[in-house]
Amino acid sequence: MDRTSKIRVMPDALASQVAAGEVVESPSSIVKELIENSIDAGAKNINIIIERGGKFLIKVIDDGSGMSREDAILSIERHATSKIKSKNDLHNISTFGFRGEALPSIASVSNFKLTTSSKNNPVGTELLIKGGKLIAVNECGSKTGTQIEVRALFYNIPARKKFLKSDSAEFSKIERAVIAACLSAPHIGFSLHHGTKCVLNLGQATSYKNRILDVFGSEFSEKLIEFSTDDVDGIKIKGFVSNPDYNFTTRKHQYVFINSRAVKNSSVSISIRDAFKGLIEKGMNPVFILFINVKPNRIDVNIHPSKEEVKFDNSNKVQRLISETIISSISSDLKSNNNSPDELADLSKSKNESDEFVELKQIHDKSVQLIQNNMLDLELSTSQEIEPSLEKEFKVLGLLRNRFVLIENDEGLMIMNKRAAHERVLYEEITLNQKDDINVPIQRLLVPLTIDIHRDEYEMLFNFETAFHNLGFLFEGFGGNTIKLEGVPHFFKSENIEEYFKGILVDLVENGLSSAKDASHEVLISSLVNLTSRYFELNSIQELEMLLRKLLQCKMPYVDARGRPTLYQLSYKDIEKKLGVR
Repeated sequence: MDRTSKIRVMPDALASQVAAGEVVESPSSIVKELIENSIDAGAKNINIIIERGGKFLIKVIDDGSGMSREDAILSIERHATSKIKSKNDLHNISTFGFRGEALPSIASVSNFKLTTSSKNNPVGTELLIKGGKLIAVNECGSKTGTQIEVRALFYNIPARKKFLKSDSAEFSKIERAVIAACLSAPHIGFSLHHGTKCVLNLGQATSYKNRILDVFGSEFSEKLIEFSTDDVDGIKIKGFVSNPDYNFTTRKHQYVFINSRAVKNSSVSISIRDAFKGLIEKGMNPVFILFINVKPNRIDVNIHPSKEEVKFDNSNKVQRLISETIISSISSDLKSNNNSPDELADLSKSKNESDEFVELKQIHDKSVQLIQNNMLDLELSTSQEIEPSLEKEFKVLGLLRNRFVLIENDEGLMIMNKRAAHERVLYEEITLNQKDDINVPIQRLLVPLTIDIHRDEYEMLFNFETAFHNLGFLFEGFGGNTIKLEGVPHFFKSENIEEYFKGILVDLVENGLSSAKDASHEVLISSLVNLTSRYFELNSIQELEMLLRKLLQCKMPYVDARGRPTLYQLSYKDIEKKLGVR
């Protein structure tokens, strides 16, 4: 240790700037903190005014309870708060703010002005602060509520100011923070101005659903599925998720609220991702707006300066509840809105539309004797009776290019992607009742195969050895880039095993395996893609009718395991219009 250095207590101004670095990351973090203070104060209306992305001005005006002169002065002192009085209060936090850090941190890195008046004080109070130093305390006329102005952000910390992004980029983050607040508190009216432009102007809403409609519009809202749960061990969930055919390349429309607080929580994100596994294309992101209510003593919100991260005392239970609820809701919605071939949604408008339908195949007849069959058994078991709602009239007309099944129904012409439908049926048969890791019975080969593969395929194979084993592949290294394949999945055909296995490896190397957790699922999908693309031709009218019936029995019949459409409905009205028939 350098003997010339001495430990010193930092001056208050410097300590405040250091603390501000944790709380005040950008203009959007200031807006978030000020809005939360307004909500805690019982505001019914909150107005936000921004100039130059928040670098020049952030102004937040509310009609909440306001503060007395004494409380206003205390509010800019570090760790001065009305929210907690004892250690026990930390375990029962029901407000957004509680540390007493936000206002002094913001004031230390800006020119700060606070104007407030409470109902019982006819005279308002005005505080002027520059770089954390109180300049003046004045009496003023003011309506009940609080108004805070933050000017010249980071004027006294050039290094921080230098890292701010463009005005538009900073405002984009502010807009997201305001939208999050609007969603979490529909009972409050919000307005947001950037310069002279009014970006948001929302009155008080009567429900989450109405607020979503106000913020995002009818086209967006109509694509959402609403769901909720009863109280499960002190946890209640309400939310909205998109239909599988409505998704985006970014996570822009994903919001999670715990006790109305906008948060980031990895277990929640994982549970939602798992719920959509096999429903949307890889690389696409669903819309979700999720509200979780839990007893305050069941979560820890005091783990991050911005209070954006929250920990549950039992994250596995929450994760499972969310995933199961979303899966059930999507399935119910698809079947209620599309409960027969003549009521199918127009999946051609999917954002995942592609000229090439990806093919997946999943066979998992509960009997291992399937291995000995050279054809897929499409007979329905007695436990797979067709629901009455699915027995409406349809007639398979034939095949187009040996790929698309043409079906006549009451509504018009329905087109089924044969392989995609086949893959969905098989995928659900394999994964039926398997909530966690997928485990497929192994068919041992009488004569093991030695197979030469590329180095990158070899590395991928052994990096994800467990995932391959779970899917029924049994192998070991045999020197160099050679492996000895001793077992394959029970749904594997007995012919062309080497060609099939190599096809899986090529597909997985090209597309990549994202993580060990998802590897089994991705190996399964690749296996089915290669299996259906190489084998199992279903061409007779009877086979195609049975495939359609089995598809309609699936939980998610309208997309394959990679989230692409299986069915497309063309109405008689559309056909007549195109052909000029009246």
